[in-house]
Amino acid sequence: MADAEVIAIANQKGGVGKTTATICLGRSAVRDYGARVLVVDMDPQGNTTGSLIRTPIPAGQVRLADAITPDTDVTLREVIVPSIWDGLDVAPGGHTLSVAERKVIAAEYGREHRLREAIAPVLGDYDLILIDNPPTLGLMLINSLVAARKTMLVTEADKWSADGLALLGKTIVNVRNYHNPHLEILGAVVNGWRGTASDKRNADEISQGMAKHFPGVPLWMEYRIPLWTGIKDNIDNGVALDQAKEAKIRVLAADVIRPLAGLMLGRTTV
Repeated sequence: MADAEVIAIANQKGGVGKTTATICLGRSAVRDYGARVLVVDMDPQGNTTGSLIRTPIPAGQVRLADAITPDTDVTLREVIVPSIWDGLDVAPGGHTLSVAERKVIAAEYGREHRLREAIAPVLGDYDLILIDNPPTLGLMLINSLVAARKTMLVTEADKWSADGLALLGKTIVNVRNYHNPHLEILGAVVNGWRGTASDKRNADEISQGMAKHFPGVPLWMEYRIPLWTGIKDNIDNGVALDQAKEAKIRVLAADVIRPLAGLMLGRTTV
């Protein structure tokens, strides 16, 4: 059986919807394509974990941080827990990642490869591994990009998000040069779209920035995600978009999220 596709969801700016995108894409990959999916939560805030796990993780139970900290015997398989949806598992993050990052930084060798090494034994267990990331440039994000085969960018139509993409472009160049030369950028998704004149101007600027920092990488404007409060409300309440009461959100799951999930699995194009 082929190894999982490993994809990092990234932008060096917070609040652009990386976590929501990760959760929705993971759900769609399971529901619409029958994929076995693992979501790896590399964000110390642990929002992905909090949204996806069935029951709170007891104090003292091993987490992702334990699997990537040097000189421990904890494996990623010991860390993984089931999510609220069958077919989707979670490697839970949380505040202990901040402590782990300091220990990884202090490691003498291989600090950028800790996540890649942790993921390697479970690659055959899944079809898709999605890595949710912190919004800042640090060793956790670099570990994710080194572990991934591909990355998907998430942005909003504003100047700060565009700046975050520019910074991420420099990070990806360095990761390719020193650690992961085959890292591929799938494309960029625009989240929080309002359709205002300002959004359209900013989207044009982002498109120009993409051409500069990510030549040949598409900005998927036809698959933009609108600024609807119902999207986050459903996710926060453990309701998948395809299960939402609002018809427009179910349509969004079918017409936007589904083809993007298929792209990640190599089963469709956008």
